[in-house]
Amino acid sequence: MAKNYRDNFDYSEAIANSTSKAERDRLLAERQNKIDAEGLTGRVADNSAVSTWTKGYRPYYVASASSASKAAQENAERVSSLYDAAEKARLERFEAARTRIRQQLDANLSSIDSDYASAVRQAGISARQSALRNEEKLALLGLNMSAKTGAATSGMAESSRIAVDNQFRGDLNSLSQSRLAARSAAETAAAASEASAQSGYESAAESAALSQAQTLLSQYNAERDYSLSMAGLTGFLDGTPTLAYRNYELNAENARVEQNAALTRLRNAAEAEAYERALARWKTTGYVQKADAAVLGVPAGTPTADVSYKNASLALQRWKAGYSG
Repeated sequence: MAKNYRDNFDYSEAIANSTSKAERDRLLAERQNKIDAEGLTGRVADNSAVSTWTKGYRPYYVASASSASKAAQENAERVSSLYDAAEKARLERFEAARTRIRQQLDANLSSIDSDYASAVRQAGISARQSALRNEEKLALLGLNMSAKTGAATSGMAESSRIAVDNQFRGDLNSLSQSRLAARSAAETAAAASEASAQSGYESAAESAALSQAQTLLSQYNAERDYSLSMAGLTGFLDGTPTLAYRNYELNAENARVEQNAALTRLRNAAEAEAYERALARWKTTGYVQKADAAVLGVPAGTPTADVSYKNASLALQRWKAGYSG
């Protein structure tokens, strides 16, 4: 791809010396192409500055309002991207922790239910074994052997059956209560762990947001301080003349006006003095000398009797009156 600018060419000098707006615009466009292509932004005077250059007026600053804003925006985006990446990592860690907590809760509940089912089976076995032992005891006493399945034939057999049944029911109730208590404790512990993880995540997120805000504020203050520092050196803030620079220009212009006025007064005084001396020589010699002809504005050799002498005298009087006033 062909370059749309010239190498080894001083665009700034050419722009300062240009007198044609079209030529200046073309040179500025080529200079901007060179800045963009060679990555010279921030290293050379910005086009916003060079566009105002003349032979005797060359303010220097490296960033216009648009480029400064663009750079600040890019820096802010870089900072935000870093914090976004950190926030994504924190969220992933939180979600992973919450998944582990819920998986552990499911495992704990499954273990509690499994233990409960085993305990219920064991309680059933124990109840059957107890019933068999009681039947054996009753048989030794010659009481009804069918106390387990049939109608009891004695008060002792009935009492034995009731005692075994009550014990079995009590064991089942105790196991059920223990199961519910264990499940509740597991769920409470899981909820506490998840709440702690969420609180930690939210606290970290708030801290990161505050840190990001402080970083962006510090960056803004640094950029502002740099801009103000450059404004103090160059007289321009983001391409706009500062009040101090405007006052400097105004004072310089007033000084130039006063100097020109003083020079004008000196020149008028010198001219009046030269005119007065030439008129005196005219009067003394009676005619205008060749060297005084140009000063007096009359031909050389003109005698004092000529009306032009009177006119010259009146002109000198008016000149002195005007100069003195």
